[in-house]
Amino acid sequence: MKDKKLLSPAAVYLLGINSIIGSGIFLLAGKIYQDAGNWSLLAILFAGLSIFVIAFSYSNMSKIYPENGGAFVYAKEVFGRFPGFIVGMVTWLLGTVSLATEVSALLTALKMIFPQMNGKWIGITLILVLGIISCFGSSIIAELDNLTSFVKILIVLVFIGTTIWLVKGANFSPVVLTSPSSGLTGFLSAYGTVFFFFTGFSFLPVNAEKMKDPSKNLPKMMSFVMITCIAVYLLIQGITIGVLGNHLPNSIVPAATIFAQIIGSIGIPLFVIGICISIFGVIVANTFNTPTILASLALAHEDVPLLVAKNNRFGSPTLAVILTTLGAIGLFLSGNYVFLSGLTVFMSFIQYLSTGLTNVKKKYLWVGGGTIVFSLVLLISFTIPVLILGFSFILVLAIVYFIVKVDDEHLEKVKQEKQVLKEKMKM
Repeated sequence: MKDKKLLSPAAVYLLGINSIIGSGIFLLAGKIYQDAGNWSLLAILFAGLSIFVIAFSYSNMSKIYPENGGAFVYAKEVFGRFPGFIVGMVTWLLGTVSLATEVSALLTALKMIFPQMNGKWIGITLILVLGIISCFGSSIIAELDNLTSFVKILIVLVFIGTTIWLVKGANFSPVVLTSPSSGLTGFLSAYGTVFFFFTGFSFLPVNAEKMKDPSKNLPKMMSFVMITCIAVYLLIQGITIGVLGNHLPNSIVPAATIFAQIIGSIGIPLFVIGICISIFGVIVANTFNTPTILASLALAHEDVPLLVAKNNRFGSPTLAVILTTLGAIGLFLSGNYVFLSGLTVFMSFIQYLSTGLTNVKKKYLWVGGGTIVFSLVLLISFTIPVLILGFSFILVLAIVYFIVKVDDEHLEKVKQEKQVLKEKMKM
């Protein structure tokens, strides 16, 4: 059996930063400002603190169940097979929706340079080509992940360091809500959108077994990651408001518009290309990692067919790749970037709520109760189309579960087969 190289705390921290800081703060800064005006800064702070509490819910459960899987493991162990199946499949759907969302983000950013571009066919082709490539293994993923992580950190540092001097205090006064949806409704809409900025944190517990001493290091690193991301988001949103003011919603990529004030018109394509490299890295990572989530469910859960977990000769789960690719294409065609980001948050909401309930069941009443409250507040921030499609997914999954549910005798046979397959995959 090959020895596994475990992730150090520093590596976990960087993985968390790369998983969380994505397209949202660069492409949705204008939307949350349109919804809540200068109060969008408070929406970021409240959403960040809410996520902080939710992260502690995950941390509590990771101490009890340190194996890979995150929310679906907690739900299955505490509440049984049916909740475990639903949350597990939602975890895979979250990865699939995230893939579709980031492809939409990439094309949205490119429209700032190529406004006449036909995004639909390019998006479908990109998802399809990457899906085909992922059938041949994931040897390129680590190198690309390192490159895009570096580009992402560089973009953030360069943007903050060069543009903070352009901020005008007058753009923060008076503190007003600027859109027809102003007031509590606008603030809640911004609050829900900001949750999209943080959704990547829930993928950290999925890889718990790859970390050194996860029961100790995972909670600590998640705290450091959340504090860092909240600070970065507040800085970037503050700069975009301070420089653009009421013109903020008029730019597709506000940060690129601001950067152009530093180095001229070339600043827009340069910044957009940098953002696109970063987003493309997230797309590739999701393309390779999301089928692995589905394959892991097949190995860990009795109600997901074992065929989904079987690898081809390149070590890739072919059926899981096909299902992920087709699902991502369908979701990509279902709506624009703003809609898909909301759907991503909905899938995260299901995980948050279930993890909060497992905390309450395990007597972590304050953290669990807080997670449940924040999850329910998040629920009322969703648009009607997101709620309809999101709950439709849950209903379909429930129907599928009761159709494929196996009896105890077959269950024992499946467990034995999966144990054999797990041992083969470890060799």
